[in-house]
Amino acid sequence: MPRKKTRSSKTLTLKQQLRTVNRELARVQKLQWTYSKRLLKFGIATWIFGLSTFLSSIIIMDAKVLSATYNLWVPIMIATLAVPLLITAVMIRKFSSKIRYLERLRHTLLSEYEKVMLKKVEKMITER
Repeated sequence: MPRKKTRSSKTLTLKQQLRTVNRELARVQKLQWTYSKRLLKFGIATWIFGLSTFLSSIIIMDAKVLSATYNLWVPIMIATLAVPLLITAVMIRKFSSKIRYLERLRHTLLSEYEKVMLKKVEKMITER
């Protein structure tokens, strides 16, 4: 009789762990998307602010400098637009690694739970 209790408690423990991992996985995925949206919005807003500051300072100093250095500052402005995207990708990587870990853990728990349930069903069949 204690064996049966142990198996059912193991089943309940695995089920609870599986629910916990599923909740954490859903929370991290939602947090990842929220975080990435905010980070991209902030990066683009920073780029727009930097661009407007640059152009206003050029106009205040001398507008002739803007046309003389056109070949230099246009590629730099385009390259600086890629920086927020790069920073966002690097920061989101930590979320994706945690998501992969939780998915592996979920898969392991699920397979272990299936094994326990199959043993339980097998025992019920052999007892008949």
